[in-house]
Amino acid sequence: MVEELEYVNAIVAGIAVLLIIAYVIKRLSRERERVPKLALYSILYIALIVLAEVTTSFADPSYGLFFHSIIFLSLLIPSALSSEKSSHFFQALSLAPLIRIISLSLPLAHFQPYAWYMVASVPVFLATLALMRVQGLGFREVGLRLSKPLQQGAVALTGIPFGAVEYFILRPQPLAGGLPLEILALLAIGLVISTGLVEELVFRGVMQQNAVYALGEKGGLACVAALFSALHIGWLSLLDILFVLDVGLFFGYVALKTGSILGVSLSHGITNVFLFLVMPSIVTWKTL
Repeated sequence: MVEELEYVNAIVAGIAVLLIIAYVIKRLSRERERVPKLALYSILYIALIVLAEVTTSFADPSYGLFFHSIIFLSLLIPSALSSEKSSHFFQALSLAPLIRIISLSLPLAHFQPYAWYMVASVPVFLATLALMRVQGLGFREVGLRLSKPLQQGAVALTGIPFGAVEYFILRPQPLAGGLPLEILALLAIGLVISTGLVEELVFRGVMQQNAVYALGEKGGLACVAALFSALHIGWLSLLDILFVLDVGLFFGYVALKTGSILGVSLSHGITNVFLFLVMPSIVTWKTL
């Protein structure tokens, strides 16, 4: 019964994400002539990602791997046949299924759980750099620059409440326990880099750069935030998916308005540090 409810929650969350995207795209269709066609592709693509994530979580990870691989390969065809703007958009979208393909393919069982994120982030980072080179994107163009430092610092601090809220939503097991403080500090830095910088480079850097160019600001923000939240279906929480969707929209808006992903990268990393390290330790300490 519990598993059935979790399955329904995941489906409902996916439908909610799609409805939000469809509404935004419909509004945008009145503003740009070429948006409707790309918008339909985006909605279909997000729907396929949702189905692939549901398959991974509730059917069999190997089926999910196959599903994501088909999505990834299917994006190569329009990227080769479309105009430069559309081609770059499809190339950027391919990073989402690639993230899941890498995480499902790597032999992570041979590593400690706290090392999974760092191990998986290396090929994702290299693939993103390769795509940046293909598209001629420099580091400044994807937001790797210090712009409005006071605002970036304030944004970084939002990771503390974000991490606390998400912990009470998910209640995950501690990522690492019984390690010396200096090792935990290094692990925290690793999380900030692997889940903060790398993922924000993918989503708010390369992917949003292309999505906004192809769909406009509102459509691009909504599309990337929806993909970001869809990849959290595996946590089996409707509330968390909606929470991550809101956080993704906030990160996207900040990156768009400041021209930098440094603040959101730090916030994203700090969120996971509090989610997996700080909050579990506090709760454990209080129960002793």
